[in-house]
Amino acid sequence: MSEKTVSPVNGKYKIHGKNNKDLELTIDDSDLKKYTVEELDGEDMNRKLPTSTPVPVNWFACFSIYNNKNGKKNGYATVKYSFTVSLDTEEQRLFVGIGPNAVDVTDELKKTGKVTLSEGDPPTGTFP
Repeated sequence: MSEKTVSPVNGKYKIHGKNNKDLELTIDDSDLKKYTVEELDGEDMNRKLPTSTPVPVNWFACFSIYNNKNGKKNGYATVKYSFTVSLDTEEQRLFVGIGPNAVDVTDELKKTGKVTLSEGDPPTGTFP
């Protein structure tokens, strides 16, 4: 599969995931022209999966945020961003890949309605 550039609609990026599980990404900067957002799938996503997971996570979506310089990707962006995603059940847990680890971000999602990060290009998944 491949990387696919995603254009913002009303300041938000829709990242398509497996099994109709999508997430909505918002970058905390009003000048979105400074960034290129890509969704990843297939082998591109698999390369980003963490090597350490506490449970068997069902990874469904992955994205990258790059600095945009003259229409070209210029390294990963260090910018605060957040995303929302719906969970299927009250018991379902949400994970993001940060480096080699799967990090449970379920509490943050349930408390604030979103997950906020500032670096990286995380795969996102759920359990069960």
